[in-house]
Amino acid sequence: MTIPRSLEIQDIYEEIDQCDQIQEVISRISAGEEVKSGYQLIEGRLLYKKRLVIPNTSRFIPLILKEYHDGMLGGHAGVLRTVKRIQENFHWSGMREMVQKHVAECQVCQTSKHSTLSPAGLLQPLPILERIWEDISMDYIEGLPNSQGMNVIFVVVDRLSKYAHFLSLHHPFNAMDVAQNFTKEVVRLHGFPRSIVSDRDKIFHSNFWRELFKLAGTQLKFSTAYHPQTDGQTEVLNRCLETYLWCFTSAHPRHWHKFLSWAELGYNTSYHTAVKTSPFQIVYGREPPSFLQFEKGATQNGELEAMLQERDQMINEVKEHLSRAQSIMKDNADKHRREVNFEVGSLVFFKLRPYRQTSITKRLCQKLSTRFYGPFKILERIGKVAYRLKLPDDSKIHPVFHVSQLKQVLGKDHVVSPLSQALSPVDELVVEPDQILETRYSED
Repeated sequence: MTIPRSLEIQDIYEEIDQCDQIQEVISRISAGEEVKSGYQLIEGRLLYKKRLVIPNTSRFIPLILKEYHDGMLGGHAGVLRTVKRIQENFHWSGMREMVQKHVAECQVCQTSKHSTLSPAGLLQPLPILERIWEDISMDYIEGLPNSQGMNVIFVVVDRLSKYAHFLSLHHPFNAMDVAQNFTKEVVRLHGFPRSIVSDRDKIFHSNFWRELFKLAGTQLKFSTAYHPQTDGQTEVLNRCLETYLWCFTSAHPRHWHKFLSWAELGYNTSYHTAVKTSPFQIVYGREPPSFLQFEKGATQNGELEAMLQERDQMINEVKEHLSRAQSIMKDNADKHRREVNFEVGSLVFFKLRPYRQTSITKRLCQKLSTRFYGPFKILERIGKVAYRLKLPDDSKIHPVFHVSQLKQVLGKDHVVSPLSQALSPVDELVVEPDQILETRYSED
């Protein structure tokens, strides 16, 4: 029998000799009595299917589990593989349950392995709104080539009507530049909104941006860390806009800016399945103008009161359609999700998404980096699917996380995995050059 060097076989033999249960089975076999199939006596030692039987209370079992699971040969394998490897040499009653408990409580496995479970947290739709352009969401599309001096698209969407504005910006820009564009293109048409949903971009977290909308009476609502699905509406719109520009400018990417206004018109006048009409018709109470030339006298304008009543009726129908669409979306999403709740005061690991910086040679290794960090204590439950964690005082990451980014800690005496100091409040790797060797300015 081949066993790891860390195990002393003579000490194990001594425990076997002192185990009354094993000695009783040996006595019955020696007396010729019938015992469970698979047991046999070889050289005075009890074997089960050619495996040495040891007491299930042996003080060597934790060492065996650690060696066959945590060791170089074990490689932090799963329950079945660990059991099969141990069964090459040993057998004891309740082995599978002990292995399962050891693997589940292994800190390395909890922080480094992929989770095969469905995402945690049932879908929580945002409430249906009462008036158009009172509650909006916003985001950026970055990484675009320079086109007429612009390389960023600022997307603003009304959450009720789905009406959107696409504003162009140029890097570098600050909170004041974004606020001026927002006021010029959105506020002048619709007024200040009651609330704004956005991610945790540094612009949206700046003091200027916060003070501006605080004075305007606008509530800023931010997505939880590493969970962009909170602002899913804008994320989907970004994908639609990128697809539109790709279709028209793939051959000439630097010409995307001249198609941006057409993309906005096309999006706002197109049919949306969630609201069962176009955003243009919801906002203006009429069909979007056609580019076809109508014959004179083919249409007539109705009374203003009738138009307003028709528009109010349309908005009520839109609310019903949105409510129905939300219900269908929630039912479909929850089929692939599971409801998970954590108690305040319990310990959890949380998942960080590795930041991919392809332009820098020295970067985090994506394949071998730790998937979960912690454990950290839950301080507060926020809503139904978010929790506030007690992170280290020097942490630069927002402490509120969606439940899908958390994992319950199993076992005790875990060592806290330190957070990388290179992570900024906007969840990206902060990279600073050691030395500037040369400067070159682009003609664009």
